[in-house]
Amino acid sequence: MIIDFHTHLGPSLALGISVSSEEILRQMVEAGVNKAVVFPFPSTAVSDPSIVKWVLEEAERFSGKLIPFYYAPDDLTPPSDPRFKGVKWHWVRGVSDTKSNYSVLSDPKLDVFAGEVAKLRVPVIFEEELEFTSRFVDRYPDVILVVPHLGMLGGPPLAFLERFKRCDNVYFDTSLGSPSLIKRFVEELGAERVLFGSDIPFGYMRSELGKVREAGLREEEFRLVAGGNAARLMRL
Repeated sequence: MIIDFHTHLGPSLALGISVSSEEILRQMVEAGVNKAVVFPFPSTAVSDPSIVKWVLEEAERFSGKLIPFYYAPDDLTPPSDPRFKGVKWHWVRGVSDTKSNYSVLSDPKLDVFAGEVAKLRVPVIFEEELEFTSRFVDRYPDVILVVPHLGMLGGPPLAFLERFKRCDNVYFDTSLGSPSLIKRFVEELGAERVLFGSDIPFGYMRSELGKVREAGLREEEFRLVAGGNAARLMRL
């Protein structure tokens, strides 16, 4: 089973575009992907929290092919619906893809949020600066994090690799990474801690999966990265 661990669904207020379920499913058929994790665009989720429920309902239309993730809101309300198989945390209260808001780490509601997520044992696609991520990991070692793009939007990927090499609760997704960088992460972390992602619409599913194939992984390593690890983390 091949699982894309990183796709956006619905409208983006910031970009003025929209990704339909049908487009994701079309790319899945083209790429030979069985399931895809879906979550809303950040700009829409922050402006209209009801989009999170819409993503859940939209995913349920397609018999388990789309796997809904809860979007971590600025008020740090934790997920409560068991139909969500994970969480998307994206620069909470900060500047999207640019700057973390370190005051979040001082909010007492963060302990509640992290505690609930740890109790649920669901993975969190966690996108912040390297230093913010490091502080979060030190504080909440029981929360399972998946750093997208091999860390490249939060800092130098190799700095992320070195910092979290020995943190068994920190994983990485391959979205937008090069084959050589994917191979480096697999070699140093083990294939068990790397997951395939496309980052639709910023990446194209077939092309992003092609990068994983081009990384020169052994067959067992490829199976883990392409879907085995995602299935295990989400208990599919």
